[in-house]
Amino acid sequence: MINKKAFSFVELIVSVTILAIISTIWFISYSSYLWDSRDSQRKSDLAQVGSALKVYKQKRWYYPPPGDSFNLTYNWTWIVLQWRFDQNVRLNTLDRLPFDPKAKIPYVYSITKNAQEYEMAATLENEDNPKAIVNGTYKSVSQNILPGIMLAIAKPGSWNAEIHAWVGDGDINRNKFIFSEQSHNLPYTFVDPFTPTSDWTTISAILTWLTNSYWQNTDYRSCLEIRESGKAIQSDWSTITYQIIDKDTWNLTDTDCTF
Repeated sequence: MINKKAFSFVELIVSVTILAIISTIWFISYSSYLWDSRDSQRKSDLAQVGSALKVYKQKRWYYPPPGDSFNLTYNWTWIVLQWRFDQNVRLNTLDRLPFDPKAKIPYVYSITKNAQEYEMAATLENEDNPKAIVNGTYKSVSQNILPGIMLAIAKPGSWNAEIHAWVGDGDINRNKFIFSEQSHNLPYTFVDPFTPTSDWTTISAILTWLTNSYWQNTDYRSCLEIRESGKAIQSDWSTITYQIIDKDTWNLTDTDCTF
């Protein structure tokens, strides 16, 4: 007689456990690979669009506006246009319209009022710990008023998003600026309908957290230089604090400017 030896119950449990562990490790590794791959695609997309925008600006002297956009306003004066980098953006220096590889939506795009600076943002999965990435040419001259030009908000019904702390929803909106390498404010989520999200952290706390990575790369020497460059935020006789290079110390110094 042939003696057939079957698995014991304990051996079966051990085998199933080992297979489960191997499957879990494989799933985590594969998921990490997918996250990294999609994040690399997002970074590549922003870089390619940046190159196309640079060529466009060299030809036209301005950046194309986002189509169907809404306004960021300061004390009811519009200073920024924001929406998505979709088919309504007229950019003939780009061959392909990029979409987020997971959400399948266009990236977020904004330009200053004079169309001389822009920002474009995506949400990185970051191994299931989403954070923002922002590319662009915008350089802030008033950190307390306009540290960036992109908010984590859906398109408002009024087509205007106020950022003045004492006007309308400005005290709320001004806490929703999007910056690279932070997760407080994201241009979109990965859950349908892929809306922007904010955790209500104050702008002062965010800027404090970004101390080492937020570079206010400006070298204007006077209020006049700021106005002549087209970077003045206010359009009336109000006073705003800008950061201007001190001629003696070469440090950025808070300076009140009235235009």
